[in-house]
Amino acid sequence: VVGSAAAAVQIVPEVAKIAGEVTVLQRTPNWIMPRNKKVYSGFQRRLFRRLPVLNHALIAGQGMLMRMVHDATTLGHKRMDQFEAVALKYIERSFSDPQMRAAVTPKTRYGCKRPLVSDDFYPALNRSNVSLIAAGLAEVTSSGLVTNDSRRLEADVIIYCTGYKVLDFERISVSGEAGKNLAAAMAEAPEAYKGVAVPGFPNFFFGIGPNGVALTVSYFISANLNAKAIVKVLAEKESAGAAAISVKPELNRSYNDWMRDQFPKFSWGSGSCNSYYQSANGSVPFLFPDNFTAFKAEREALSLSDFEIED
Repeated sequence: VVGSAAAAVQIVPEVAKIAGEVTVLQRTPNWIMPRNKKVYSGFQRRLFRRLPVLNHALIAGQGMLMRMVHDATTLGHKRMDQFEAVALKYIERSFSDPQMRAAVTPKTRYGCKRPLVSDDFYPALNRSNVSLIAAGLAEVTSSGLVTNDSRRLEADVIIYCTGYKVLDFERISVSGEAGKNLAAAMAEAPEAYKGVAVPGFPNFFFGIGPNGVALTVSYFISANLNAKAIVKVLAEKESAGAAAISVKPELNRSYNDWMRDQFPKFSWGSGSCNSYYQSANGSVPFLFPDNFTAFKAEREALSLSDFEIED
């Protein structure tokens, strides 16, 4: 298994149950919190059905815990130390071997890489048929692979848990004013206004654009809020009889200048962090640099007045 992050913590425990031997390549360790998953009893499920308010209260409580992640990824906030302490205690009670403890202990601050939750990944690493190698992949050979510290490993099956490319602007060719290409514009500066619009690309909107995702809620909640804001603006466009609208460049510039000042406040936006939250040129185009309340308010405030109008 190449990788040890979000996909691997789900795949490794299941593969370990059926494979004769599993080797996990870990380039860098991740912060993992215990999920503490519990199966609801029949009585609890019946209670939730009869009293939906209890289920809503549970969901609200889980949402409150998720919103704490914002503070936990804020550099200098005590919540970061608290989250790291929980994760470190989880490592301590999961591994008796000091070398394994050291191998899975992150060297970055909480949230630099995507925070993970799992009850069964660490127990899987303790299985007799599972080995963890603290190295990355350098080469795939006809019989297996070679790690970046020159170890040669034989393998019957290679499972890639190496993540994915976020904000893939090259997949569809989009042209704006004067033939400007969207992918080229994003490669130069992956910026958008409130995560949904780019100057010079009339009537074009991102469902999830640069910095159009809030960290502490489901990806789909962010997408739904973006979509709702876009539909609102399009309805205003139709009511105004406009042929085309394009976000005002000065608003886009001031908005992205504000975000650039916010990024260093967070572990995932710090210059010392190396993760998919940041691009090779040092930009930080994925997450919104504030809490969910601000994210939601921004989408609700989006209006036709933010756009240049062509009749």
